[in-house]
Amino acid sequence: MDAARWDERYRSSTSLWSADPNPQLVAEVGSATPGRALDCGCGEGASALWLAEQGWNVTAVDFSEVALQRAAARAAESGDEVRRRIDFIQQDLTK
Repeated sequence: MDAARWDERYRSSTSLWSADPNPQLVAEVGSATPGRALDCGCGEGASALWLAEQGWNVTAVDFSEVALQRAAARAAESGDEVRRRIDFIQQDLTK
């Protein structure tokens, strides 16, 4: 699938994914000292937001502009401190 199809898929629903972070991420990283994290295919940003809330500086990448807009809006709702910890980047990582 390409970015246009993912944008279309995201537009078809108010939310495609859970607002909860990936449980495996939480299990593996929950007790780690915060540092830098790369979230490839971040979608609507649940895991990136969770990481930022834990003190991580996150680069969140997705090729869907719609997904990134949703993720950025959720980050903004979480407050300035969390929002400043996340850099959202639109990029197709398959190229």
